[in-house]
Amino acid sequence: MRKEKGLVQWFFAFVAVVCLVGSLAPGSAAPTTGTPTYGDALQLYQKGRSLEGAGRQADAERSFRSSLAIVEQLLLLDPSNADLVNLQCWDLFRLGQHKDVVLKAQKLLQTKDDYRVEETMAESLYFLGQTDEALRAFARYMAKAPATDERLSSAYYYMGECHARLKQYEHADIAFTTAVTLEPGMYYWWYRLGWVREALGFYRQAYDAYSKSLALNPDFKSAKEGRQRVKAKADL
Repeated sequence: MRKEKGLVQWFFAFVAVVCLVGSLAPGSAAPTTGTPTYGDALQLYQKGRSLEGAGRQADAERSFRSSLAIVEQLLLLDPSNADLVNLQCWDLFRLGQHKDVVLKAQKLLQTKDDYRVEETMAESLYFLGQTDEALRAFARYMAKAPATDERLSSAYYYMGECHARLKQYEHADIAFTTAVTLEPGMYYWWYRLGWVREALGFYRQAYDAYSKSLALNPDFKSAKEGRQRVKAKADL
């Protein structure tokens, strides 16, 4: 009897996934025919990120929602799949649903130790204003993640923001410096490093960081103003 009940539940979950194909937003449908897969959901997420970069936020959100719909249907069949939960968290994150990110992540982390989910949760905790909790989550992520993890530079950047929010400028300096060392092409990160160094009174170093920001984005007003502020103080 229990086995038959399990088969019935599986069947209805399978039907739900198949029906999802016809309900995806126009222009955001899964790229393959048949039952949507994790790969389809991932492709929709990546498409959403590209649309964000092109300034098409409404289209990006539709793509994230379509990705999320596939993932949540697949999770009916495999609720503890860490890859699916990780992508679910990222879809929710891009949609600004940070409380849901934390809830989904915490549920998985009760039974599985997944550094990817830990990092996503840490970022959402930062956006929720839970700074100390975010730092603890980032620390756990750092202890588990491989040195080649793609989110490592972002984690250091957000740790810098956490420390800056707490006015722990020395720690923020270290975190931002590590972030731009790992990923030197982020103009905003260089600006934030300049801002922290200015707060510490390291005016020449701040000038250099602001200059790096402007080399990447010459029209960035905040970096222009920051460099102008520290120029005289740095005897330049």
